[in-house]
Amino acid sequence: MPPSKTVRIRVCGILVENGRLLLISHKKDGGIYWLLPGGGVNYGESLDQALVREFMEELNIGIAIGPLAMVCDSIDPEGERHVLNICFRCTYDSGEFRIGSEERLHGYSFFDAESLGELPMYPPLNGPLVSILNNSNKEIYLGRIWQDK
Repeated sequence: MPPSKTVRIRVCGILVENGRLLLISHKKDGGIYWLLPGGGVNYGESLDQALVREFMEELNIGIAIGPLAMVCDSIDPEGERHVLNICFRCTYDSGEFRIGSEERLHGYSFFDAESLGELPMYPPLNGPLVSILNNSNKEIYLGRIWQDK
């Protein structure tokens, strides 16, 4: 019988200030890629609790959580990984930006819509995030999105 596989639930935040989107960078296998701040939801933890915790761990800031912005599945074509990404709009609340101590964390920056186009992002949410920055995003469920690193 094959091993049991589970869906990982990842909550993330879309924090926009002055028309620019906050992203964090991870370093893996010598490469750097960008993603929305956030992470896995622990058993017994609500989505909003997980998102507040992740922002504090990754960036040392408190946030206020707004409405649901988008949801997508990242499903590995090889069947090794399935992540459900649940993304909320959020706003800065408190704290001084400082990158967390997790080894994979590399940095953070704010990006305008023009800069997002060519950025290596996982999952590849560049287009939907540009739409959000341009106030033209209409979809919440984006379906299946995958891009090999």
